[in-house]
Amino acid sequence: MNRKYLTGTAPLPDHILQVDFVSGARLLLDMKPYLDKIRFLPLNDPGVWNSAVTNGIFVRFGNVELSHDELLSMAEREFTIE
Repeated sequence: MNRKYLTGTAPLPDHILQVDFVSGARLLLDMKPYLDKIRFLPLNDPGVWNSAVTNGIFVRFGNVELSHDELLSMAEREFTIE
């Protein structure tokens, strides 16, 4: 099975990650809250941040990888009302 969920990604200024889905939806995810986490520390380097690519399932920044499910989960957390 060769299922794809993502059609593109773009690292925008101020650590906003644009992710385009096959459905036509576009997610603008603010990555700033994650930049102090060990896993995401490399994204503070402009060269790593600007290296974002997708294979249709994952967004990769060098060794940092995010699945489409994880991206959606991160977006949901941004809008959770406590």
